[in-house]
Amino acid sequence: MATTRGNMQADDKYTPQQEQWNISTPDRSQRSVPDGWSFRKANDISSRDMVNAMKNVKIDLNPDDEEYNMKHKRRGVAIILNHVHFENMGTREGSEKDTLDLKTSLSKLGFDVQIYTDPTFKTISTVLQSTAAEDHTDADCLIVVAMSHGESGLLHSADSIYPVDALWNPFTGDQCLSLAGKPKLFFIQACRGMQLDNGVTVFHKTDSIKSDTLKYSIPAYADILVAYSTYDGFFSWRNPNNGSWFIQALCEELDLHGRSRDLLTIMTFVNRRVAIEYQSYVPQNEKFHAKKQIPSIVSMLTRFVYFHDKHTEPNKRTILTMNQRKRKLRFIKEMQKKCSRGKGIFEKPSNKITLFQSNCFDASKK
Repeated sequence: MATTRGNMQADDKYTPQQEQWNISTPDRSQRSVPDGWSFRKANDISSRDMVNAMKNVKIDLNPDDEEYNMKHKRRGVAIILNHVHFENMGTREGSEKDTLDLKTSLSKLGFDVQIYTDPTFKTISTVLQSTAAEDHTDADCLIVVAMSHGESGLLHSADSIYPVDALWNPFTGDQCLSLAGKPKLFFIQACRGMQLDNGVTVFHKTDSIKSDTLKYSIPAYADILVAYSTYDGFFSWRNPNNGSWFIQALCEELDLHGRSRDLLTIMTFVNRRVAIEYQSYVPQNEKFHAKKQIPSIVSMLTRFVYFHDKHTEPNKRTILTMNQRKRKLRFIKEMQKKCSRGKGIFEKPSNKITLFQSNCFDASKK
């Protein structure tokens, strides 16, 4: 669709004065203007009308809470859209393995995994709309995974092409009220263009406030995370036997750190794993040989996301490093020796050792 954006001038004599709105906040008033030019003139509305247009939703979070509430009755739904076969494009071999590994990893974290293989765009729309219409009041969050061929801003279904934001538009805070204020997580394995990443060789140099009446508003697109397998404009790689680099790295990191680390930290580890451990091997085609890939994370999250075990309170989580266990056992033995010398009474410990959470625990170094 043609626009006049390319002819836009910065000179004030060509640019009409923009309308400004006064927006009052509970603790202060401020004058705000949109940082951009609206090409389609909006209807004249007052700030009072803008506030009245907002939908009121009750959520169980205070504005200053650092973590999302992940203590609901259920973890939530995880939808996997697995596109393998296409009419006019190559088969995505290896995607079945990605799907099975994702199902295993997400099920371990308590998700209700729903898999749709080679869905049409109509099926995708129906699944997303029907899921958005469900009551997620007792759920922690939502996950949608789409694996397909793609382009910048677009994904391929079995029968057509659709904009990538069609995945999350049904779940924004103003559309799916029961997920407002909750994490909505989207993982996309697909190409986003035709560029190739040649990489660069590097060397390691070795030398609260609590009130039931507290009200605040949040943006409709808040609490959404979109994790792309690659940076915009670039290829995304997949091994026909082992699966895609991004999904395999995601599953490995969820299995290692899904219970102990927050999601953005996990996604940073995914980026590192893909960036360092993977490289294309196509010696018969120099253009595609020895290429790299880096995932791209777009976060509108407002809090930390932890997938704590629902059967254990977070402050009683049983995580200890081996050194901590050894120190604890050594302490118990020393106390037993002192008690046996008449220096005190020490109850014989049970075989079960109480373990405590360690924020610096690295599951890969157990």
